[in-house]
Amino acid sequence: MTTYKRLNKTLLWVLVIAFSILIAGGLLIFKNEAPRPSRIVDESGTTIVTKQQLISGQAVYEKYGLTDYGSYLGNGTYFGPDYTAQALHIYLRGMYQYYSQKQYNQTFKQLSTEQKAGIRGKVKAEIRQNRYSQAKDQLTLTTAQTAGLQHLTRYYRHEFRNNPHEAGMPENMIKNNTDDFMTHGDKIDQLTYFFFWGAWLSSTNRPGQTYSYTNNWPYDLDAGNVMLPEAMVWTALSVALLVAGVGIVIYFYKRYHFDMEYTLDYRDMGTIKTDEPITSSQRKAAKYFLIVMLMFFIQVMLGELLAHYYVENGFFGIPLQNIWPFNLAKTWHLQLVIFWIATAWLATGIYITPRVLGREPKRQGFLVDTLFYALLVVVAGSMLGEWGSSLGIINNKWWIFGHYGWEYAEMGKFWQILFIVGMVLWVIILCRGFLPAIKIKKNLDRSRLLQLLLAGSVAIPAFYLASLFILPNSHVTFADYWRWWIVHLWVEGIFESFAVILIGYLLVDMKLTTIKSTIRALYFQLILLLGTGVVGMGHHYFWEGDHAIWLALGSCFSALEVIPLCLLVWEAYTHYRVYRESKRDFPYKGTFMFLVSTGLWNAIGAGALGFLINAPAINFFEHGTQWTSAHAHGSMAGVYGFFSIAIILFAMRHLTKPEFWTPKVERWIKWSCWAFNIGLAGMTFVTLMPMGYLQLKDALQFGYWHARQASFYKEPVIQGLTIARSVPDIIFTAGVVIILVIFFRAMFHLKKASKEINPVDYDIK
Repeated sequence: MTTYKRLNKTLLWVLVIAFSILIAGGLLIFKNEAPRPSRIVDESGTTIVTKQQLISGQAVYEKYGLTDYGSYLGNGTYFGPDYTAQALHIYLRGMYQYYSQKQYNQTFKQLSTEQKAGIRGKVKAEIRQNRYSQAKDQLTLTTAQTAGLQHLTRYYRHEFRNNPHEAGMPENMIKNNTDDFMTHGDKIDQLTYFFFWGAWLSSTNRPGQTYSYTNNWPYDLDAGNVMLPEAMVWTALSVALLVAGVGIVIYFYKRYHFDMEYTLDYRDMGTIKTDEPITSSQRKAAKYFLIVMLMFFIQVMLGELLAHYYVENGFFGIPLQNIWPFNLAKTWHLQLVIFWIATAWLATGIYITPRVLGREPKRQGFLVDTLFYALLVVVAGSMLGEWGSSLGIINNKWWIFGHYGWEYAEMGKFWQILFIVGMVLWVIILCRGFLPAIKIKKNLDRSRLLQLLLAGSVAIPAFYLASLFILPNSHVTFADYWRWWIVHLWVEGIFESFAVILIGYLLVDMKLTTIKSTIRALYFQLILLLGTGVVGMGHHYFWEGDHAIWLALGSCFSALEVIPLCLLVWEAYTHYRVYRESKRDFPYKGTFMFLVSTGLWNAIGAGALGFLINAPAINFFEHGTQWTSAHAHGSMAGVYGFFSIAIILFAMRHLTKPEFWTPKVERWIKWSCWAFNIGLAGMTFVTLMPMGYLQLKDALQFGYWHARQASFYKEPVIQGLTIARSVPDIIFTAGVVIILVIFFRAMFHLKKASKEINPVDYDIK
């Protein structure tokens, strides 16, 4: 226990230091975020835009789910344009037209190369000057900038009215309603003002600095936006730190034996039985798993629909975009992956609770049913609300019941709160079994393992509370700071930590690893995961308008994040060794196949692909391209998806009758695992990575705005890659169908609930 105390103190200090850095960086937001002026005026002092109109434009962007079509400050979805980069480009063209008419009485295209160069230089110098007055809380635009804004307004009026060329979007999608957080006036014009403000803050120098509020992002030579020297310096230092970190971690890993040690009889798999009785609440957990597979299937089908929108403006000629636009399909595609993965983990926790206690807590089944139906209400209600909001059916209170407007946080506030309440109920369900089991002093090692698992469970609803800090009128920098607590810290940090602990618990539960070595290994992995991952999320703060200090913190800690992810490959190998050396009656071969896949994709999808795009020198040009999508698919599906399937296969093996798991069923599970891996590898490396490379090349050659135009996806090579993706997509979908069929059939072979279950083995070593 002395060793545990030392490890426990180390973990606590790592958490304190990491979160202190993260929160201190967050406090700098209030000092460094770009101003939202009370008024934007022209040189004569006439008001052009008010702050209320800026906020109203942001609300329009959020209500109609444009974050799941295009992106803002590079954050969002990558099918549509990045509205910040696009608005900056169009705004500059408007200024060019103004000066060409004023100086030469000609259009800009008619000018000579020398004349064009002179105007470009003049405009570049003009937009870099910061004319915001803090004393008056007022931004003054020059006459040329005012002309640029007017040109931009005309452009977006054309784009968002009668817009049949916007693939996957219905015509006249944006209505002129004055809903919550909006003010009276033309909503497309107000949306334009929001886009213009993003263009302004990304191309105007911070006070006292020679770079913009976004550290000169997006890359656009006409705006003077070039990569800062600090981005290159910290990229090089992060690589050096990674090399040093690998050496240090390997030293401690070997010096203090932080790997899991297998029990002497782990090859004797005949001792593992799955025919033990189950309780009522455990049996009720089975229906969660079926819903998980249904949500997984729907999510994949939505992905297939999205692929069609990349190729055609519809679905085999059917204009689905009028009732099911791209942004809605993308919203559901993202939200369902969080729902089905989270539900899989909730249900596994429900299954484990009586197992750790050795009996069924009173009225546990009632709480399990209540949570199940509450989750159904949240899933169905939030998805219908997003549909109604995106199509303009839900207007007032759209932010409560409709689309909240931020990627990965699309649920309306009402549904977010219900989701949190559901997770709190889940923690209560766990505590009713875990706390009495922890208090039993027969085996202190087992109590410590349960404490770790319970702490990881409590962290899941706790960190989702960050979603409550975001309001529709929040400053985008402030909102994105907290949004990444959900996307990166909650999903990639807390979920990852919970997964690591749960794997350790399952290995001990199956008597495969010694409990002491497992606890030590878990502490070591948690120290690395959270010590690097918490601050490592700073790579999301490079270009969103936060402090430039994140170029240093985000790049260095993001590089270190790769180390624990790659170490999990060794754990994956040890899992494979158990699977390979087991006898034929080993009941968890399917579980271990998916655990091995999880470890490999942790290194490839989360580690290698994450490292590829997170270095500032690459991220400056790559941010928001298909390389980011490749990383997202490789890490979300390959890590959390495969791990979720692994744990529910473990649970279902106990919940169903042993005779259901015939050699034929085992072969189907094996084939599904191969289909998942082949399909995911195909879509990642056959389509997304080549597309991302071409997009990055395009951004370097023409500017970031050009690489994000819809015309990029109409190029023959890109069209060919998109069509080629259908092959791995079909293979992946086949794996989903196989697993869905297996789980559907398993529901007819569930064991009957028993009042008595096998007592807990407190003598486990």
